[in-house]
Amino acid sequence: MSMRLTDEELFSMHKFYQFVRANSMSLAFQGIISQDILSLVGTTLRKKPNSEIVSKRLFSIVVEMAQNIYHYSASRAYSEKDKKEIGVGVITIGENKDHYIVNSGNIATAHDAISVAERCEYINGLADEELKKFHKKTLREPQRADKPGANVGLIVMSRQSENKLFYDTTVINDQHTFITLSVRVSKKLFM
Repeated sequence: MSMRLTDEELFSMHKFYQFVRANSMSLAFQGIISQDILSLVGTTLRKKPNSEIVSKRLFSIVVEMAQNIYHYSASRAYSEKDKKEIGVGVITIGENKDHYIVNSGNIATAHDAISVAERCEYINGLADEELKKFHKKTLREPQRADKPGANVGLIVMSRQSENKLFYDTTVINDQHTFITLSVRVSKKLFM
């Protein structure tokens, strides 16, 4: 006996498949962002051309995005491995002719989404030398218990990509917003 997916399930998977192919995605993951997922990402990146250089830079960006989701996602699930609730989100790695593109998305509190957008705008407004100084200053500041690594991850993503941070917010309701972060890394950096 053959089991068939409903038309809705087939349509959704087909659209997803088309999107993944159109954006040359080598990885798309949604769920609890765990150490196991980061290991999978590392393995995937090592298969890229110029893999050592590419994988280090892209992996660093993915780790920072994963940390943001792990700590700040308003959508949480219990992790057996971590023995606690951790953030749920989505991470994708794709590419076009000129760039590798790393994206992450998660539900955040409306306040956190505004804060991330403001920090991205501030970081994007800094020249390279100013960003380097801001990074050093941020590393010396005491870490907040409720927001470990606030700012540091965004700074690292900007410095590793040598590019601006892209973000988008979609209001879900008065308390929650879906926030998307996107980092583009020029393939020229690896030539």
